Order: sequence, then C-alpha cells, then structure tokens
Amino acid sequence: MHIIITGIHIEMTEAIHSYAIDKMSTLEKMVPKDDSSAKLAIELSKVSNHHAHGEVFQAEAILHIRGKDAALKTTQDDLYKAIDVLKDMLTRELATHKDKERSIVRRGAHKVKQLLKRLG
Repeated sequence: MHIIITGIHIEMTEAIHSYAIDKMSTLEKMVPKDDSSAKLAIELSKVSNHHAHGEVFQAEAILHIRGKDAALKTTQDDLYKAIDVLKDMLTRELATHKDKERSIVRRGAHKVKQLLKRLG
C-alpha cells in the first residue's frame, strides 16, 4: 500500500512523519495482497491559530482500495491523538470492506452449491 502524508499549516517534522508512517503501516496487513493500486493519502492540519481553548488539529484520510474510495476525518486537541484516532477509524473501515468482500464470495458459493444440488 502506498502511503502519502502531507501537512497543512503545520511543520511536518521527521518525528510526526515517522510516527504517522509507523501507525499507518500496520494497516497494510488488512489490505488484500493482490491489490497493487491500494493507496492511503493522509492530510494533517492545524485548524486555526485563534481558538480560545488551545490548538485544534485535524487528520483526514482518503483510502483507495479496489477502485473504491473512503474519506475519513477527525479533529482532536493533540496531533498524535488525531493520528491514533484516524488509524482506529481506518482499521474499522478496512474490516468492514473485508467483511463485505467475504460475504459476497460466500453468497456466490452458496448459490453455486444450490445450483449443483438441483442438477445432481
């Protein structure tokens, strides 16, 4: 899976970049091995400089798997917390995608089995 991380209104330090890569690289085991077009684009940004209660960070992700896109967004008071929450959201999204694919295959196998029973 190809992972792209960009920063908007914040300085992308090596620590932030490596933390995000480490967190998101664990998602690769959930991506189908035969999908070479899998791509994850992450945008880390600072929402505004003038909040009354401190800084607000936003993490957005666009996940592309097998021709389908999923967009996820979270807003947190800490950048590292935003990255963690986004990873959890992506994990749930990938699990849902995997379950849908599995159920489609199972339904097809069930129909083939019923067809073979009628013929036999």
